[in-house]
Amino acid sequence: MAVDAKMIKELRDKTGMGINDCKNALVEANGDIEQAELNLRKRQKEKAIKKADRPTGEGVIVIKVDGNAAIIAEVACEQEPTKNNDLFKAFVEKVIATGACSGAKNLDEILAADCGEGTIQEALTTLAGTVGENVQLKRFERVEAPAGGIVGAYAHFNQKAGAVVSLSLDGADAGNADLKTLANDICMHAVACRPVAVDRSGVPADLIAKEREVFLDQVKDKPEQIQEKILEGKLGKFYSERCLVEQIFVKDPDGANTVQQMIDNIAKAAGGTAKVVGYARYELGL
Repeated sequence: MAVDAKMIKELRDKTGMGINDCKNALVEANGDIEQAELNLRKRQKEKAIKKADRPTGEGVIVIKVDGNAAIIAEVACEQEPTKNNDLFKAFVEKVIATGACSGAKNLDEILAADCGEGTIQEALTTLAGTVGENVQLKRFERVEAPAGGIVGAYAHFNQKAGAVVSLSLDGADAGNADLKTLANDICMHAVACRPVAVDRSGVPADLIAKEREVFLDQVKDKPEQIQEKILEGKLGKFYSERCLVEQIFVKDPDGANTVQQMIDNIAKAAGGTAKVVGYARYELGL
């Protein structure tokens, strides 16, 4: 069966593959467009699998506020031109839109979610095979605020870092403009200051153990009776530098208030109290 330009265009529109790939697939399938599409998708999957171990040094961090929730995702690729590719951008938008409508809360759930043309995982495989690179949806998270609470979000202009938070409110109005601004500013602070957790309870145990080991080595020559006191002081400083609510708030005009103190001050002015109950910070490749 003869293969014409119209058939090639139809197959390209369906798969995003190049003209020669589509033409060859149609010839092999004797002009059967459905069979040619199936064969191309199989090849896309094979290409994606072969490239899956290649390093991904580029990509984007994207964020979307969805009512009382905020979605954050990291989509990685190999080269900078790829992240500017229209197909890559369309996939990123598909991830965010699907995350919002499906309610997916984590990476496994979003990869399995239906995006209208199969699952996100299938769309990812197709994209990787089409652009000829290792493309990965590395992380995905949905941070929700409790009833009456608010969410904040901030993505850096270069799309290489971003953060989302949720605040619970008690007695304060969720529509308060100062609280909404604060929630977004906390996210901007997090991008700049890289906290590892909201508070001390969330700091990974292995990180604490490593820091403690370093500090113990630093105080080993001190009198034994004061070693523990010095150690606790060093750990306290470590927590103040790595826990979100203990860090000095970057937008505090006085440079003296911690994030928690700013939350307390603004929530009090709004007639209640507030607390950070959800948090995620992504930085490309980290």
